[in-house]
Amino acid sequence: MMPRRPRAVAAVVTLAVCVAATTACESEGRPGVRRAEPLSEAELMSVLPAEKAFPGYTVRPRAADAPPSPARTGSELAPGSPEECRALVDFEIDHGLRHRPTARVLADVSRRGDTSGRREKADFAKFHSVALSSYTVEEASAVMDSLKKAVPLCGTFLVYTLSYGDQDARIRVGERPAPAAGDDAVSFDWTVPDIPMNETVPVTLVRTGGVIASYSGAVPAGIPQRQHGRLRAFLSGSGG
Repeated sequence: MMPRRPRAVAAVVTLAVCVAATTACESEGRPGVRRAEPLSEAELMSVLPAEKAFPGYTVRPRAADAPPSPARTGSELAPGSPEECRALVDFEIDHGLRHRPTARVLADVSRRGDTSGRREKADFAKFHSVALSSYTVEEASAVMDSLKKAVPLCGTFLVYTLSYGDQDARIRVGERPAPAAGDDAVSFDWTVPDIPMNETVPVTLVRTGGVIASYSGAVPAGIPQRQHGRLRAFLSGSGG
């Protein structure tokens, strides 16, 4: 049996290694996430979900939205809306004016056998897209913390935005249970009641190190954790 003092020293050394890796240690026998710098767009593309990770679905990468211009002003919360809601607006509408990701890639997802291929006819309540956004680990953690704080506080709020037709848009946010996946996770319902596409869209966000995977629509259980494993393997250098 290891003497008490060496055992304590070993515990301190292990903690130091975990902190240096910038993410919590994985459970015994599983690789830790060693990558500290953000992934590039090409690297994110390489770890977009493979169809074998999403059984029963077809995954089609598509061109990401243009990054927001540094000169662009973001959407504005209406007076009286909780300040915490700004985090939701930044992530869901402005795509990172406040917390700008280094890179962001997207893929459309559809049930295998669905040949419509038309996003405008999609049932947005169903699982229909996934996006990967890269940050430093610290930035990704801050984004998740701000979103988890906002979801229970926001309820219904108003925001002026160009994204829904140059108008004050009413946004309704509802709490959902987060999946047991990733280093961190949060889920919520997102509804814009006063526009034609006014369906309630379930949104699930899962963080792996400095990468946040955003699932739009009711993502089946198991998929977020499988994608987390794929990202963790890439970040730790043990696979793609």
